[in-house]
Amino acid sequence: MKEINNSMKESINHPDSPFKILKLINGDDVICKISEEYTDALVVEYPMAIVKNQIMENENNIVEHTGLQRWMNYTHDTTFVIPKERIICLGNMAPDVTLYYKHVCKRLEFENKQEPSNESEAIDKMKDNIDRLVHIMNEDEQSESNMDSFTPRDKSKLH
Repeated sequence: MKEINNSMKESINHPDSPFKILKLINGDDVICKISEEYTDALVVEYPMAIVKNQIMENENNIVEHTGLQRWMNYTHDTTFVIPKERIICLGNMAPDVTLYYKHVCKRLEFENKQEPSNESEAIDKMKDNIDRLVHIMNEDEQSESNMDSFTPRDKSKLH
């Protein structure tokens, strides 16, 4: 086990970049920035799961798109601790993947700033959304009733 930790340390302390891909024992591939290392765990920032989607462009062509999504949902936390015993292996991220990862992280930072930080703010945001929906629905109803006045009543006499 000591040899494994030493080899992990060599890969983690790669001088070029703290951006790594982790393969976990459950099969997950996690892209992240390693901010700290302890003897038994890694502290990672903005871990992302790799997702693949197949999209049918036409009858004869299926295209696979690869993207990133939050590794852990329903939290605004950006830093997580992963025990080393849960990691099968890790490697350095390719430069183009690192660029894409950084872009996604910036977008997530922006989204997190827009999110409510407590329950009171969440309730206020929900109320605002409901008010906006009611306003939109009322506008739609009014435009439909206005359209009724332009609809001919006797469809046999269209000109």
